[in-house]
Amino acid sequence: MLHYLVMTQSEALAILKTGANVFLTGEPGSGKTYTVNRYTEWLRERAVEPSITASTGIAATHIGGYTIHSWSGIGVRPKLTKYDLDHIASNKRVYGRVNNARVLIIDEVSMLSERTLGMVEAVCRAVRQNQNPFGGLQVIFVGDFFQLPPIEKHEYEESPRTHRTQKTFLEQSDSDRFAFASRHPHPSI
Repeated sequence: MLHYLVMTQSEALAILKTGANVFLTGEPGSGKTYTVNRYTEWLRERAVEPSITASTGIAATHIGGYTIHSWSGIGVRPKLTKYDLDHIASNKRVYGRVNNARVLIIDEVSMLSERTLGMVEAVCRAVRQNQNPFGGLQVIFVGDFFQLPPIEKHEYEESPRTHRTQKTFLEQSDSDRFAFASRHPHPSI
């Protein structure tokens, strides 16, 4: 039997203020953005500037933040090698953002694949030189897995009729799809 807890915005805000890692979810209009904005205000009143990110450029623009791809320096890479990780960690801008962060907010997390989230997590650990998840950052995941699936570059496979066919989202394995399937440590490094 599956149980879940329904809470008010003020209860969710109280949990965020404890410094716990949180997945804030709810249907459209349930107050996710409102709650994150109140938490952001509370952090700023305490001289803590949160790293505000989103899975897409449009979502990042709406919240006044970065795409998670830009913030972490992973860009559009389909995978992360040790060389890539060293290169990203030596980028002064990325290093400064990730190393100085205390709170990472990722909006529209449902649109991130497990692969992308795993790469972000690996960058955080490497830059912060901390092997705790996300290098010890407080991470706030915001989104609704019932709304939008992950955005992934499609892989192609050979087909006798068309020479190449695009694998659809449903043909990808579960581990390539949703952020909640992400493993620690990231398997590609």
